[in-house]
Amino acid sequence: MRAPTPVRRTWVAGVALILLSLALLQFDRHGISPGPVGRAVIGGVAPLQGVVTRAALAVRGVWLDYAALRGVRDENKNLQEKLKHLQAQAAQAADLEAENDRLRRLIDLGDRRKDLRLRAAKVVSRSTSPYFRVLSLELEVGEGSVAEGMPVIAPGGVVGQVRTLVGSRAEVLLLTDPRSAIDVVLEDSRALGVAVGTGEKDRYAAKLEYLQRSIKARAGERVLTTGDDGRYPRGLVVGEVSAVGGETSGPFQAATVVPQVDLGALDEVFIVLGPSGLSPEGDRFEGEQP
Repeated sequence: MRAPTPVRRTWVAGVALILLSLALLQFDRHGISPGPVGRAVIGGVAPLQGVVTRAALAVRGVWLDYAALRGVRDENKNLQEKLKHLQAQAAQAADLEAENDRLRRLIDLGDRRKDLRLRAAKVVSRSTSPYFRVLSLELEVGEGSVAEGMPVIAPGGVVGQVRTLVGSRAEVLLLTDPRSAIDVVLEDSRALGVAVGTGEKDRYAAKLEYLQRSIKARAGERVLTTGDDGRYPRGLVVGEVSAVGGETSGPFQAATVVPQVDLGALDEVFIVLGPSGLSPEGDRFEGEQP
């Protein structure tokens, strides 16, 4: 007969001890307080129970941390969505404010120049050239009233003139185009000249021609239309003198004019249809004594 192995003996002993413990516990349960067997079992199981309890608490803590983290992540996602919504609303409000500002300045221009019949027009496209930043603007002007050669102005001053008309669209020749020439006067020194577009590709500018050397022009001085060319009404702002000097010719001095209108960022303009018959303030008819 084969002798029992150590593993087998261990299993048999373990099973016997368990059975014996159960029998003793059954016998021990008749008392109100645990007997010696119960106390022994409790003492033996207590360390294992402590380990299990600590493990359960650790698992519970990890789960609570995960649930809290998930809640924070969901809250953060909601806050990000709200932030995006608020940013979109802020951008829309900024666009509306900019549009209102443009329209308000157009209205102010109409109030300042009641001596002119003005027609609002929207810029619909910009024609560019490799040799010049913006060669011309195209306007939506509707049908009738507008004619070639009419001045185009904005709140900052002169933009140019209507060059061609095709249906309801008008092409505008900018004052900085080399083909543009405007009779002007310097506001303070009262020097007369002609503002001719330079056509530079890196900036909007015009040069003052026939500016008398005997009159001292200064940088920063405003340049206004004289009305002598029969095209542009008197007193419109062309720009301001940015530099005086450089190349000269005989009795004339050289000067550069920078427009006060941002010609590359126009959205709305006015076309000057002609005189209204009123004074600029609109308080009397032209020719009447104030």
